This record gives sequence, C-alpha cells and structure tokens, in this order.
Amino acid sequence: MKVFNEAFKFGRFLVLAGAVSFSITSCNTDDAPETPVDPASNPPTPTFGVGYGTLAAVQTVTTFDPGFGVPIQEIILGVGSAGFTDGVDYANLIDAGTITLEGESLTKFDNGAYAYSPNNTNPTGIDFSGNPSWEVSGSGSVPAFSHTTSIGFPTLGTITSSTTIPGTGDYVLTVSNLSGADSVFFMLGGISHTEAGTATSSTFTEAEINTMGTGANFMQVAPYRWEMATKSGKDFYFVTEAVKTQSVTIE
Repeated sequence: MKVFNEAFKFGRFLVLAGAVSFSITSCNTDDAPETPVDPASNPPTPTFGVGYGTLAAVQTVTTFDPGFGVPIQEIILGVGSAGFTDGVDYANLIDAGTITLEGESLTKFDNGAYAYSPNNTNPTGIDFSGNPSWEVSGSGSVPAFSHTTSIGFPTLGTITSSTTIPGTGDYVLTVSNLSGADSVFFMLGGISHTEAGTATSSTFTEAEINTMGTGANFMQVAPYRWEMATKSGKDFYFVTEAVKTQSVTIE
C-alpha cells in the first residue's frame, strides 16, 4: 500500500446540477466532501496538492430495493473528472484543452474543472472494460499527452451494514470485502471518513449522525488507488476508484 505523506492534500470533484465544484483542502484524512445532489454519479474523489493535475476514473454501483417483491437492483455507471494547475496555486484551475477518457469527452466548466457524467445518449456512462486511457490535447502550460493507467480498479464487495440508522448511538458502516486500494472513503450523508486501504468499516458517531437530520439519505464506500506519471517534465496523478452507494433511512 502506498503511503500519503504531508506533501499531499485532499479535495474533491462534484458534478452538481451541471456545475462542477472543485476545492483543495489541508492534509486531513477526515476531510468531508460536500453532500452531492446525486451521490451515485458524484462520488468523493481525491486530488493532490502537488504536481500539475489530477485525473480520476470512477466506477459506481448503486444498490436499491424497489420493494413489492422485486429483487434488489443495481445501477452501474462510469464517470470521470480532471483538474489542472500551474503547480503553485492549487486553488486556481487552468485550461488544458480537450480531455477525453476512453474516447468520451469531458465537459469543461466555468471554474476550470472537467467532468464526464452519464447523459441521455449514454445513460450508463463510460465503459471501463480495461485500464482507463486518457487523452489531453494540452493548452498553455499544460502539455499534450496520452496515458493509460496500469493499476486497475480496486475490488469492492457489498455494503453489509443496516440501511436503517437509529437516531441514537454510533453507526458502523461496513463492507463485505475490498482489495487493491491505497485508501478508502466511507461516507454517510455529507460526512466522509478516509481510512486505510485495507479497512472494511468506519464508525460514525452519534454526534455526526445528528447533524444529518432524519429521513432518506445515502451511504457510500469508495476505495481508490493512484499512480503518478511525468509528462514533459511535469507530474500528473491518475486515480481509479470503485464506489458502492446505498440508500438509507435515518430515524
């Protein structure tokens, strides 16, 4: 397992109603991404406070129970995001030209972030049948480059914890198994914990749960891994992530 040192910082890409929100935070493994409007297609994703950009390929699986005797269903989506900097000001994203992931073009948003999410013509998103391949046309200080990741995706089992969360006491979010991860996001509502790559559970305190209110909400487990590649003398970070999303009810 790779170990993150103090040079790394964590942020997130979130596609929110057609706009991407990007931020870089201090080095804090309990950093909580904002609550996504659609958590299935907007999972928490790491970024790095070093280098010149982060490019993330994400496989998401949403599990839901339609009831009425219908078997539990799964929706599988493929999404991606990217952000580029000048290597000094990590809060300011810069233009990198045209970005494609597995041949699918990412949309550039007003804040400089790039993202791809499922749409009417491609409702299941990107097909990650092999190692994700990126193409960057380049612009200004961002060089043109191609890169195919060699790390594969983490393997993620089933979320096994209860989907009904009591209003009192702590709650342990668990998954049956996972492997091949450098770190793991465990998210309940808008609160995220980052655990070691071998972790299969994370505990959310009663105090944390009480900030979420009651009623319908969601939980996620998102193991990820990363690799760095140098292009034209500049370091870029490539992330592969697997995500399971499950609807829950907070009492």
